[in-house]
Amino acid sequence: MSEIFTFLKNNINQPIICADCEKEFVVRQDPKKSLQDFTKVDVGLTDFGVQIWCQRHQKNICHFDFEGIRIKADFRCLNRKKTH
Repeated sequence: MSEIFTFLKNNINQPIICADCEKEFVVRQDPKKSLQDFTKVDVGLTDFGVQIWCQRHQKNICHFDFEGIRIKADFRCLNRKKTH
């Protein structure tokens, strides 16, 4: 894959999660489920920026306010080729 598309891969090294979900996950200690599978979040654009919302607890996790600055966004989707 071209190096110019490398930034479109999942490069998350510090996920943003709901603190309440994290606490509940630790208490459950279910080895069959990852924290990523346990949490239920919506991420989307708002009138001011981007919001991360916890569906499970119906509360804001984080809101990025761009203070009116227009940023670049890339919505291209890279499909991973399946190998058989």
